[in-house]
Amino acid sequence: MTSDPTTILFATDGTPASENARGAAAHLARSSRAALHVVHVWAPKTTMSGGHEVDRGIAGGVASSEADVIAGQMSCPVAGVHTPEGSRAHGILTTASAIGAGLIVVGGRNLGVVEELFTYRVSEDVIHHSHRPVLLVREDGPHWPPRHVVVGVDGSPEAGEAARLAVWIARTSDAELLLVAVVGDDGAARDEAASRLDAAAEAFRAESGSPTIATRVVANADVAAALRGTCTLPGPQLLAIGARGSSALHQVPEFSVSRSVIHHTHLPLLLVPRAPGS
Repeated sequence: MTSDPTTILFATDGTPASENARGAAAHLARSSRAALHVVHVWAPKTTMSGGHEVDRGIAGGVASSEADVIAGQMSCPVAGVHTPEGSRAHGILTTASAIGAGLIVVGGRNLGVVEELFTYRVSEDVIHHSHRPVLLVREDGPHWPPRHVVVGVDGSPEAGEAARLAVWIARTSDAELLLVAVVGDDGAARDEAASRLDAAAEAFRAESGSPTIATRVVANADVAAALRGTCTLPGPQLLAIGARGSSALHQVPEFSVSRSVIHHTHLPLLLVPRAPGS
């Protein structure tokens, strides 16, 4: 079993879009005693003389303010504050690599139709270029912590890692875990998936000491829609998937499931990428 994250990176832009993500990052770090770092990436906005230093100072103020809220109002120590200059996604990922983050926590905005088509989304860029797990917590989503953690399991290594990390989140949040496999309408495939899920649940119960793990097999040709449809349990929920996983049954193109889920749910999402070189 992969070790639990010992370092968490919370990426903020200083806007309300980061508030729910801040709460999730602080809760996970406080509950697991992981080291929490804060990063705010900035780019120069002014061309006047001395403007660069003004922008740098503003960035430092944003990051320090976030750290003060986390330490003061949320009773969670902050191990480091980082304010790199440049591309936001690149700065976040570079900082995560430098501190050895086991989880990156980012916020997401509620975008309208036009914004969905034309707005550059830093959180999605981080997700699709990260080699580390990313937790996306939207500003318009349910409050943290979740009562239920739903995990899409398709037999891929990244889905397995997502399930292991979801067990950790469920344990720190006192939440129930639901392992879900999406298959076609073939009886043999459903039976095989059910056996695989039962074995995984037993292994996780033994490793984590948590008995609150359920399983479900769903017959549906649309994997993303099936996973979203499973998240109808009462109370706040989290959906966890392998970010670059593909269904062996349906030959789903790389990224298509994660992209569809990102664009069509307001739930917090845990996305775990394929390991480099695999």
